[in-house]
Amino acid sequence: MNNNMPNNNNSNGNDLNAVSLGTINTGNVNDIPPVPPVENLNSTEPVPPVQPTVSPVDTTAVSTPPVAPVPPVEPVTPVEPVTPVGDVPSLDNMSSGTIPPVDPIPPVQPVNYDIPETINNFNTTPVFNEIGTVPPIPNTPIPTPTMNTEEPKPKKKKNKLIFVIIIVLLIAAVGVGVYIFLNVSNKPAKVSVTPKEVTIEVGGEVSTNIQDYATFTGMNGSTCTLDTSAITDTSVLNAEYAFHITCGTATYDGTAKIVDTVAPSAVPKDVTAQINGQINPGDFISSCTDATECSYAFSDVEAVNGYLTSVGEHSVDIIVKDEAGNTSTVSATLIVTEDEVAEYYLSCSLNNENLRFGLTNTNEFMGSAVRTYTFTFSSSNEYNTFKTQNENQTEVTYQNVTGTPSFDDATLTLTLTRELTKAELDQEEGSTLPTTYGELRQYYGGKGYSCTIEQP
Repeated sequence: MNNNMPNNNNSNGNDLNAVSLGTINTGNVNDIPPVPPVENLNSTEPVPPVQPTVSPVDTTAVSTPPVAPVPPVEPVTPVEPVTPVGDVPSLDNMSSGTIPPVDPIPPVQPVNYDIPETINNFNTTPVFNEIGTVPPIPNTPIPTPTMNTEEPKPKKKKNKLIFVIIIVLLIAAVGVGVYIFLNVSNKPAKVSVTPKEVTIEVGGEVSTNIQDYATFTGMNGSTCTLDTSAITDTSVLNAEYAFHITCGTATYDGTAKIVDTVAPSAVPKDVTAQINGQINPGDFISSCTDATECSYAFSDVEAVNGYLTSVGEHSVDIIVKDEAGNTSTVSATLIVTEDEVAEYYLSCSLNNENLRFGLTNTNEFMGSAVRTYTFTFSSSNEYNTFKTQNENQTEVTYQNVTGTPSFDDATLTLTLTRELTKAELDQEEGSTLPTTYGELRQYYGGKGYSCTIEQP
C-alpha cells in the first residue's frame, strides 16, 4: 500500500472510494476534480500518475494535544508473523467496476511516535497531515530472540579435592589445639629440688634461709626443712660442710664451702731509713684487718732499692695480701736520711692515742716520734659522709686532733697520723723529756700509758 491509491468513480460521479490518512478538513466532495477516464487499458504506453489534489489543511482546526511522558517499555513479546496482504487487483478487474475483497489487516496496537521535526529537505515547518497514522508493518517476520541453551560446565574435580583437603586440615588443627589444651596446658609443672653450690664467707654467719641452699621448681620451698647442723666453724678457710633439705619423704644433700672473697684492709705508716740501709714491706704497715693472716710486698722492689741510695722522700706502694689471695694496695712515704735511724721502737698507748719513739742500738731516743689517733664511727652514714668530704685531703682535723687521714671501711675507722719532734713534745709536756729508753718508758708509764718494744 502507498499514499497514492487509485480512485474508482461510479457512473454518477458522486461516490469517492479512497483511503484517508490523518485528519483532513472535510469540504464539498464535488470540489475534487474528476479523474480523467482511461482511454486504452491495453495500451503499452505508461499511464501517467494521477496527481492528487488536496485542499489546504486548515491548521487552525488542528489542535496538538500535549505529548504524554513515555511509559517504561515493557519487555517485548514476540510478535506473530503478519499474514501477507493479497495480490493487488489488476487494472482489468478495476475496469469492471468491482473490487475484490481484501484480507483484513490484523489490528495493531497504537504506537506513539514523536512528531517529526522535518518532513522534507526543503521545508522545516512541521506538517500535521499524517498525525495518527500507523506506519506500515513490514512483511519480514520479527526474529525471535535466541537463548543460551549451553549447559554450564561442571566444576573441576581438582577444586573439590582442594576444598576437601582444606576442611580436613582445619579439623586436624582444631583437634590438635584441643589436645594441647586438655593434656599439655593443664599438665602440672615438674617438681624438682636442685641444691646450690653454697659458699660462706670466712668468719661469717650461717644463713637459715632455705632459698639460699636450693632451687625449687613447681613447689614452695617453705614446705621443706633445712639442716645445717654440720656447719660448725666458719673460721677455717676452704673447709667444706654438708647440709640437708627434706621435702616430704625425699632428702636432698648439698655442700657448703668456707671462702674468703674480701680483700684485706691495711693502715700504712711512713718509714725513715738511713741511706744505703735496708727496709721491709711490713715496716710501712701500721695494722691489717682481715679474716686471715696478711702478708706484704713492694709493688716495685727495684724502685725502692733505688730510693735508698739517695737522701729524700719517696712514695712507696705496698701490696697487702690475705691467705685466700685477695689483695689491696696502700701507699706510704719513705724518708731517706744520712742520720742514724731507729733500730727498734718504744710504743706507748692510752685510749685512742699511740706514741711511737725511735731508738738507736744504744737505747737512745732519736729525737722524733709518731703520734696516731684512731676514731671509730658509730654509724656507717656518719663515716661515709666524713670520708667523702676528706679522703682526698692530706691533712684533716677531727675532734681537735689534726693529722694525715686513713680510712678502714670494714671497721668504720679513721686514723690520723702526725710526726712530732722532741722539741714539740717538750712544749706539749711543759718540760724536757728524757732521752733514753728506760726513762721514756718510766715517764709515760707513770702517766697511764702502756708501753711495749716493737721491731721496725
